[in-house]
Amino acid sequence: MYTAKPTPEQLKWQDMELGVIIHYCLEIYRPDLKGSWYKTDMVRTAIAPETINPKKLDPGQWIRSAAAMGAKYAVLVANHCTGFSLWDTKVNDFSIAHTGWRGGGGDIVREFIAACEKYGMKPGLYYSTGCNGYYNINDEKKWDYKSDYYQQYVRNVERQVTELWTEYGDLFEIWFDGGIIPPDKGGPDLTPILKKYQPKAITFQGPRDYPHNIRWVGNEDGLAPENCWATTNAGEARYDGTVPDEKAGIGDPDGKYYWPAECDIPNRTHKAFGGGWAWRAGEENLIYTPEQLLDCYVRSVGRNANMLVGMAISTDGDFQDEEQLEKFGALLKKTFGEPDSVIADPVPEDGGFTIKTDRSKEAAYLVIREDISGGQRIRGFSVSADGKEIYRSDCVGHKRIVPLNGLKAESITFRVEKSAGEYRVRDIALFDKRN
Repeated sequence: MYTAKPTPEQLKWQDMELGVIIHYCLEIYRPDLKGSWYKTDMVRTAIAPETINPKKLDPGQWIRSAAAMGAKYAVLVANHCTGFSLWDTKVNDFSIAHTGWRGGGGDIVREFIAACEKYGMKPGLYYSTGCNGYYNINDEKKWDYKSDYYQQYVRNVERQVTELWTEYGDLFEIWFDGGIIPPDKGGPDLTPILKKYQPKAITFQGPRDYPHNIRWVGNEDGLAPENCWATTNAGEARYDGTVPDEKAGIGDPDGKYYWPAECDIPNRTHKAFGGGWAWRAGEENLIYTPEQLLDCYVRSVGRNANMLVGMAISTDGDFQDEEQLEKFGALLKKTFGEPDSVIADPVPEDGGFTIKTDRSKEAAYLVIREDISGGQRIRGFSVSADGKEIYRSDCVGHKRIVPLNGLKAESITFRVEKSAGEYRVRDIALFDKRN
């Protein structure tokens, strides 16, 4: 039976578990304008670079905030739907280098990369291939992708990503929001450029023939489905930019492609500006609480996915919700810092894996990690407390967090009920309730 297997790069990515995606997007300077104007060439005059001078912009502060949360990797939105570039691109003059920041000639991407190195963070970059206001490429309109106009735009895309992928060192993750139009349909031919310059980078919704892909989970709520398989089929793994897609999140246990899911969530709720991804003054009351983010962690990382938290950067250029991420990081460490009991490389006894517990304590979570180097094998499992079944589900994968809700018991048993061939459990850990 065929089982899709991860690449070493995908395994490394899954072990990272928690990251951030940093949004410094120029539409924040014109909250008075409504609709999708920022996806059109209105951006050339509405937010001309020479009018912008974010005096508090410091990528070091951004990454310090991410590190306080416990993030292991960071993705910078280097070019969003306005087409504005956060590096000194040579393709056009619509970039940070033409603003007043750093007295002109600044390069946010370069400082971001340096900050990641300082704080031990793996760097990633986001580039919008299908939407660019500067070139009047609005992804909400239908295009003749093979027209001369669009093909000229495609050549500019290829030139800009080549800059990003050759001038800043090795990247951990490359983000393609909404995927990429294939070259045979008129889109940019990115696979050869990726394989030449960034052959080990993880790509979010990257080219289908690139080996280290990951997929969108199907919503922007930071939540994976109850069973979120790392494997899927191509038609179930693409975000079309319209409505949430539960099928994309679930995947397929027998899927052809090993494309694990990433759960993105803005640090502000969807009621905030830009759906929470963009900053606006006076919306500090719309940030998610640490407890809400912890719940998302349990239901994303704890369901075989990674969690990617948005950071909305202000018009001054700083991240003003730093305390939020610090408190979430502290809560995460308190909850899942050190297990109260753990068995590594366990061998089943009597068909199950049993952890002895202290009945005087309230159990909070059972965490199971499957050895997925050979693909996901576990297809069904149960959890019992003192011989009584309390939980049953299907997918384990990289990590499964089972809430125990203050349970008191003398033993907790994890049992594999169904598998696709031989499976291995990496470890099982118990976390008691913290006061």
